[in-house]
Amino acid sequence: MRVLLISPNQLRLVVPPLPIGVASLAAALQPEHRVAVLDFMFLDDPLTELSRTLQDFRPEVVGVSLRNLDNQDSRQPVTYFPEVKDLITRLRQETAAPVVVGGAAFSIVPRALMEYLNADFGLVGEGEEALAAFLRACQGREPWQGVPGLLRRRGQDWQENPPRRVPQLEKLPAPALELFTPRLYQEAQGSAKLPGMVPVQTRRGCPMRCIYCTTRLLEGRRVRSWPPEEVAAWLAAWHEKWGLTRFYFVDNMFNHPLDYARALCRAIAGLKLPLQWACLINPAFPDKELFHLLKEAGCVMAQVGNESGSELVLSRLGKGFGRQQVELTLKLLKDKGLPFNCFLLLGGPGETLATVQESVALLEAHGPHLVNLTVGVRIYPGLPLHRQALAEGMVAPGDPLLWPKFYLAREVQDWIWDYVQDLTARHPNWIF
Repeated sequence: MRVLLISPNQLRLVVPPLPIGVASLAAALQPEHRVAVLDFMFLDDPLTELSRTLQDFRPEVVGVSLRNLDNQDSRQPVTYFPEVKDLITRLRQETAAPVVVGGAAFSIVPRALMEYLNADFGLVGEGEEALAAFLRACQGREPWQGVPGLLRRRGQDWQENPPRRVPQLEKLPAPALELFTPRLYQEAQGSAKLPGMVPVQTRRGCPMRCIYCTTRLLEGRRVRSWPPEEVAAWLAAWHEKWGLTRFYFVDNMFNHPLDYARALCRAIAGLKLPLQWACLINPAFPDKELFHLLKEAGCVMAQVGNESGSELVLSRLGKGFGRQQVELTLKLLKDKGLPFNCFLLLGGPGETLATVQESVALLEAHGPHLVNLTVGVRIYPGLPLHRQALAEGMVAPGDPLLWPKFYLAREVQDWIWDYVQDLTARHPNWIF
């Protein structure tokens, strides 16, 4: 079948993200289907390009990937799915091909999005095997009941098939970067005015229990991974083909499992290529040996997912680590000469003036290269934070939370915005 995959995202926060999920879908489909990709990121007139692509390619199925619901800004929230609704309306005007929606954001609130977007089909969860099964169902080669994560309207009701995660990631091919402009993603800057990086995923799944995070819903708690040597081979091939040298590992925790992380660093270092890369470090697993290997393998920035420096707030957020582990992580990174960024998530359960000051003092003492500040915690359905917000009357029962709602501790609501404004004035490298 002729399948058109669309990535409508044009958001360039920090750096423009190459849609690695769409690239993975395309790679999984290509052996059996003819696949085209339309990436809106660098298009001046995406709708004109859409019309041209529909006319030239004549797709039999159109897939739309929804990466983000909103900007997670509690003060000035901006939603992105209305643009996807307009896109689907345009598709209906120009093609008879069925429209199937998926992606991380879709999988968080699928029923509400299907109602809003008026798409033909939705696919919840990991899409490589699900979309292949969907195409077989379109051809009559597989029953609709066998399509993992399928969501479609049947009369007045919904057919919802349970999603199924890919059990063995090593059976998936490398992402089809050739369908994009990877060199442009490396050269383009985002809102942080930093050089671009090409995303790489080596693992899926997260064993942590943060009360607000959707990763466990999307990927499960069991960690699955590609072999380190295979990931290193991707980097080598992409370097040879496009001269790519800058990468960002999008794994939720690069430093877990530790044995895997060490093996991956050794495999990258063994390439002996001039690569520079960044990754996300969880303070639950500080490791001196790993941080040494990070630097040897070309890591130039560690993003530390600390979120707070308060023992109370870390506990209430369900982070699975305490202030001592945060401090040890930052100390070990500094000892190895590895630049690091930190995150500061203010306003969660238990937050007070004292806990905010404690968190700020910790980061000021360690001097991160950059601090990403967020005020208020986006509430997603079905998570522990959602249940707490319901109990405290912050959200209404029955609210699907498609439109953004935020948890903001009442103890900070009256002064937090002025505090953050003063804080960023003192620290130009603290971004809000």
